[in-house]
Amino acid sequence: MRQQAQQIPFVVGAYASMPADKESQSQYYQLLGEQSWIAGTELPYPGDLADTATRAWLATTLPKHWHANTVTAIPGTMQHVWKDGTFGLASPDEQGRNAAIQWLKTLRDAVEDVAQLRGSDDITAIEIHSAPTELADAAAFQRSLEEVCAWNWSGAQLVIEHCDRYIAEQKPEKGFLSIDQEIAVAQQLGIGITINWGRSAVEGRDALTPQQHVEAAATAGVLQGLMFSGAGPEETQYGYSWIDGHLPMNVDEPSSLMDAERIQACTRIAIDQAEQLQYLGAKICVPKDATLATRLSFLQHIHDAVIAA
Repeated sequence: MRQQAQQIPFVVGAYASMPADKESQSQYYQLLGEQSWIAGTELPYPGDLADTATRAWLATTLPKHWHANTVTAIPGTMQHVWKDGTFGLASPDEQGRNAAIQWLKTLRDAVEDVAQLRGSDDITAIEIHSAPTELADAAAFQRSLEEVCAWNWSGAQLVIEHCDRYIAEQKPEKGFLSIDQEIAVAQQLGIGITINWGRSAVEGRDALTPQQHVEAAATAGVLQGLMFSGAGPEETQYGYSWIDGHLPMNVDEPSSLMDAERIQACTRIAIDQAEQLQYLGAKICVPKDATLATRLSFLQHIHDAVIAA
């Protein structure tokens, strides 16, 4: 029987639309927690998971009924890659690969700390990446994942978050492994993949690549998550053309290629074909001076498109 979109937990990457000060952030989390359609948030690492004090704040601020939270390691991964081009779980350089593994241990410890503070294993997925830029090697990535998948993740599952692959003639945003390489690794290890609509659009420089990636992962039996961020060919208040900048849906940012029809096409593939789909979601940036209600509305526009599928 066909799965319904509303039966799948909907996760919001709240950090991308978060106001600047802590008081407003607490109010924003409270507002999000009042929405029956939101089951959790995508947390950036390090972000508020960085140290004991911020983890304590986060553990008490996240709505208590959110049990479908995820963590993305991309912010910290890129901070390291920018400093050291050999850093990454897919690095052919053993020193760079081991550095990434050691760093991932700090993420694991942060997740364990939050679980203890909340008295519940409320983080269900850890999104990891096939860094470094240009040099990523699938065999090295598999070796790394064989090691880190064996760790205790406090109830969470590791999932590969696809980013734009390295294309020689194109300036990369991330420039990691291809979706086919990541699918092969995921199948070997029995783990999932999550697709971010905008990152796939950035890779292909079009609105078709996200659907192709969703279909490839779903057909291979490894699609576990689908997050909707926008992207587009024009410079906007969110950055340069084809930035991995989490543009809103086109109703809120006209240059964004992510519209209701494209959201629904990907959602239908995911819910029809992906047997292990565990979450859908939205992660978008907003104008800096946006009210809390406006921030919520940008997320809800995506949710409404998903449900319409």
